Amino acid sequence: FLWKRLGFLRKVSLRNIFRYKKRLFMMVVGISGCTALLVTGFGIRDSIADVAEKQYQEIQTFDIGISLKENVDEAFLEALDARKSMGAGAYTCVMEKNMDFVTDGEVKSVYLVAGEGEEMKPFLNLHTTKGEAVAYPGTGDAVISHRLAEDYHVRVGDRITLRDEEMRTLEVYVTGIYENYIYNYVHISQDTWRELAGEEPEKKTVYLNLTEEAKTDVTGNSSYELAGDLMKLGQVSNVTVNADFMERIGNMMKSLDIIVAVVILCAAGLAFIVLYNLTNINITERVREIATIKVLGFYKKETAAYVFRENTMLTMLGMAAGLGLGYFLHNFVMNEIRIDMISFDIYIRPVSYLYSGLLTMVFAWCVNRAMGGRLEEISMTESLKSVD
Repeated sequence: FLWKRLGFLRKVSLRNIFRYKKRLFMMVVGISGCTALLVTGFGIRDSIADVAEKQYQEIQTFDIGISLKENVDEAFLEALDARKSMGAGAYTCVMEKNMDFVTDGEVKSVYLVAGEGEEMKPFLNLHTTKGEAVAYPGTGDAVISHRLAEDYHVRVGDRITLRDEEMRTLEVYVTGIYENYIYNYVHISQDTWRELAGEEPEKKTVYLNLTEEAKTDVTGNSSYELAGDLMKLGQVSNVTVNADFMERIGNMMKSLDIIVAVVILCAAGLAFIVLYNLTNINITERVREIATIKVLGFYKKETAAYVFRENTMLTMLGMAAGLGLGYFLHNFVMNEIRIDMISFDIYIRPVSYLYSGLLTMVFAWCVNRAMGGRLEEISMTESLKSVD
């Protein structure tokens, strides 16, 4: 069905591809490795670069976090209300403390956050990695971050044990697993803490949002001016501006561009070595054949197409195999670089597959152009009179 519709030269190219099976295998393996490296390099950047933005714009949506030395009191809340002209907007008071997540034979440090469900909505957006909304937990329940659930094989409906510094334990049921990338969190309601711990939660953390006027401030300094003013209050021990934290993490992630560039250079080197060596061997083995078609009147471009069409076809075959291989290589690399307090979103954007495929074809095109001069150097008379 296909063979009847192919032209003579394409039939010759297919014949040569399957005639030299070792060269076919070596080129497909080499080019697939090149493409897989490219997919992995771009995939690493896709998985890591947007972590801070997702954490502080889509999950923890409050603008400023305030840590207090003592429980929040009316005097501090009045001080917050008095700073509305500086951009202080809505706020909520929560308990945030370090706890041990206890499993069989293992203990993991986590942040326990006890808040009021309805009050938390403007400051925390709980959703699964697929974007489905997760309800804030009720009494006796908990919602945990997805990295914690993955590492300890926790599923919705399981019961987990938390332990504080005084060796008191809390047992709660997991009603939701939400997307989270920085630190490990367990969220419970304040009623849960009152019921299980038998005491009022220590509200030493305040989540604060800026007013709309402050958020649209073109200078972008409103949050920093407000944070600096809050630090002057005697009750305040620390103020964190999420935009600043996001920017710092984002700047650290920019170093990934160097890693991606190195991976691309390595992939280019692999492609050039594979294609150049195998093309050189191909030409050397077929000097008389190439000389013959030149004698028959093939033009320069026709001669080049006759030889390099095979490279293009094999490159496309290797590229297709490399796109699939790159997916698995990327997953392997990302699982090997897991960091305790940071979780990565392991995914590859479709455009990264496109870039990887295009770069592979560009590398092949460059090699074909470089080897074009080699065909011109073949002497028709000398080659035809030589004895094989």
